[in-house]
Amino acid sequence: MDSHQSPEPQGATAPAKVRKWGVAVWGGLTLVLVPLAVMLMPRTPEAAPPVASDTPAFDGKALKFSAKFAERSGIKVEAASRGAMTPVVKVVGEVTFNPAKVAAAGARTRGFVRKVTKVEGDEVKAGEVLAEIESADLGQAQAEIAVARARRRIAEVSATREAELLKKQLTTLREAEDAELQLAERKAALSAANQRVAALGGASGPFGVYLVKAPIGGHVVERRVDVGQTVESDVVAFRVADLTSLWVELAVFERNIGAVREGDKVELTPLSDSSVRIDGVVAHVEQVINATTRSAGVRVNVENPDGKLRPGQSVQAKIHATGPTREVLSVPEVAVTYVDGKPTVFVAEAADRVIPVVVKLGVTDGQRQEILEGISAGQQIVVDGVFALKSELFR
Repeated sequence: MDSHQSPEPQGATAPAKVRKWGVAVWGGLTLVLVPLAVMLMPRTPEAAPPVASDTPAFDGKALKFSAKFAERSGIKVEAASRGAMTPVVKVVGEVTFNPAKVAAAGARTRGFVRKVTKVEGDEVKAGEVLAEIESADLGQAQAEIAVARARRRIAEVSATREAELLKKQLTTLREAEDAELQLAERKAALSAANQRVAALGGASGPFGVYLVKAPIGGHVVERRVDVGQTVESDVVAFRVADLTSLWVELAVFERNIGAVREGDKVELTPLSDSSVRIDGVVAHVEQVINATTRSAGVRVNVENPDGKLRPGQSVQAKIHATGPTREVLSVPEVAVTYVDGKPTVFVAEAADRVIPVVVKLGVTDGQRQEILEGISAGQQIVVDGVFALKSELFR
């Protein structure tokens, strides 16, 4: 050891060794961690192979789709064909009163309404009192009956007395005849007074009171009088209707009216409850076509014992027409849909290509629909999966 070299301070030896050891360790860790970090870094995935789209495409004229879409949507086709058809006519109608089952109850005489016993909706029997009307005219007519009855009685006594006197030759034949003639006049006057009271409707009521009675049994459907009201003799105070028998008024288009006959069966379903079905019969078919609506009226008689129908109610009518069958071009009803409010069918040009075609409809028999314009016999028409194709038009 050189005696001239300064000795290293003893206190500085340990830190220097630690620094050298740390550098070595850090260098080793760097060699290990950097490759590991590179290995753990997320890698950009390789691009997946392109998948063919299964969404139908509409080019403005035709709708093209894949075989998988056709299978998934259950698309099936059928040829439009010609054949005989007897139509089932479907039309919405309105329930109305049967005029033969409706009756009006009038006041008959001018008077004052003192009592009303029945109101709208009440069920009544024939002859049941609906209201009471006090009438001065009726009271006067009833008083005239009393006077006429008294005069007839006097004439009867006089005629009897003259007849007895004539037998005893105590009077002349002329006086006896005059007494008989006067009796006849009194009887006629009494009869006229009774008829006047009957015409005023007061024969069975209290003095001076007219009883408004139900002409038929049924329900009160209209009331036009109130207590305290003054009425004239021409006022219709009540209307009573028997609702167990009703009419349904239909308007059938010109193209279908020729197939409808009196006696044809009709199925009626209220629009408010599609679960209800009521049977009716065509009672009348109008012979004149309305120039504005191009339709003719059809009246259906329907029995309504359970009260399922009400006047004014709307119903769906299905007329099973018995008119002559004819040869028509038709497709199944399910093949027809409506696009933008127009009847449309899908014509299959190929297994994967269809064209929406607007058609003009004719009659139907409930299963098949006549086509007047738009397609021809033999063309393939989509009959199943129509809704799926229609949905793609609006995608």
